[in-house]
Amino acid sequence: MSEQTQAVVTDLDPSFFQAYSKKIADESKTNANRGSFTPRNYEDIAYTGLEHGVNRIYRIIGAPPGAETMGYVRKDYDPKEIMMCSVKDDEGKKFEIKLPLREETPTHNHILHRLYDKVTEVAWINGAGGSRKKVFINETKFPDLWKMITKGNYHETDGKPFGIAAGFKSTIFTIMNVIDRQDSWCGENQHTKILCNSIDTSIDPKTQETRYWPKPGIKSHSIKKRIAELTGKYGNPETYDIALKKTGEKDNPLEVRNASLYKGKDMMEELVNADGTLPDENIIVIGPLTQEEKGYKRYNLDKLFQPTSYTKLLKRVPTLFKLTDAYFGTKFYEELEGLSVKEKEEWARLYPKEDIAKMEEEQSQEENKVINNKVKEESAPRKRATVGIISNLSDDKIALLKGWSKLSDHQKSLIKDVEINNDKLKITWDDSDETKVLFACECGLPGPESFSSCPGCAADFV
Repeated sequence: MSEQTQAVVTDLDPSFFQAYSKKIADESKTNANRGSFTPRNYEDIAYTGLEHGVNRIYRIIGAPPGAETMGYVRKDYDPKEIMMCSVKDDEGKKFEIKLPLREETPTHNHILHRLYDKVTEVAWINGAGGSRKKVFINETKFPDLWKMITKGNYHETDGKPFGIAAGFKSTIFTIMNVIDRQDSWCGENQHTKILCNSIDTSIDPKTQETRYWPKPGIKSHSIKKRIAELTGKYGNPETYDIALKKTGEKDNPLEVRNASLYKGKDMMEELVNADGTLPDENIIVIGPLTQEEKGYKRYNLDKLFQPTSYTKLLKRVPTLFKLTDAYFGTKFYEELEGLSVKEKEEWARLYPKEDIAKMEEEQSQEENKVINNKVKEESAPRKRATVGIISNLSDDKIALLKGWSKLSDHQKSLIKDVEINNDKLKITWDDSDETKVLFACECGLPGPESFSSCPGCAADFV
């Protein structure tokens, strides 16, 4: 590993965590986190991903996310918030864009934030009964630009990804260093991993080796408040293991619990998984980090998760900027060109030419990968527990659904029957508001928009 061992977070006063918990709970504004791109040496990164309905056991490393808004001086390995969106570029290739958080003063925002706000400007008009109704001014005025900005160059022919695409509307994610208790990698390598929402896999057609495609970070609205609640009750999250479980539910997509507490009080049944099993309590640690764990190397998140460069935006999505200027008479494209020129000048001043050439070449490739293919996560054995009946489907019918284990109990209850018709999988859905509108997955199976994965093929949606 190329990273240097970082200084360990010093113990913060317990009153800090009480105040932090209250502030996050009351928070209504997102604090600014400006940043600029600098070339870096690309390195293998060890990731660990969450699973639907399964409690994964971790120890968070660093101060809780957002602690810098309380006057804490954030370290480069502390949890980091960054905004991300997934779109298609002008050539139709998938493009993950990373942006700094929004500023309190809108005119100080990143250029892509300002462009998005311009196109999606709203107005309030009088509605029925004296009510006020919000309308998007440019939705019908410039339909092609509206579709581009809100769907990120996805089209109806893309199936369900088009239906759930959020376009250039970026979402805040929290990136964290963690000690993963599911396997021995962290201990053997004396290093943390980076927590992911999920890790997809594919088979390389040439080598037949498994390739890993991590989705780094957890949506901040899912995890930030939950961690703040824990710190308010139990203090510094570096001093206990937590259990994270994806539920697939909109209102509560992620359960975050103090795993060390439940083990210590012999209440492991509180951590039951969706399939009725329990995490192995032997992997849960009670007490603060050991001296060995305090010495683990941590990833420099500021270095690894920088905003997408202006040069890369100019190269891959120039049409968005040009089309906006054509309709509004703005100069976003000209501004982006100028920012790219200044960016390259800064690179030339700070870095050798060969480093810049390598960086520009690597920027055209996928930046995220799991540390070599030989590293595989081996889940600890789980103990059986009793759970209530959530579906009347037979085992044979459940076996037809590859994504069954990823569904929440509520989502499973919506599936009333499963059958094979003309060699195609067919689901009979419960008659409810949630199943009135269905979107087709790439495998062809329709499903509710609220589902975050396909029950048929188990694919996670964008």
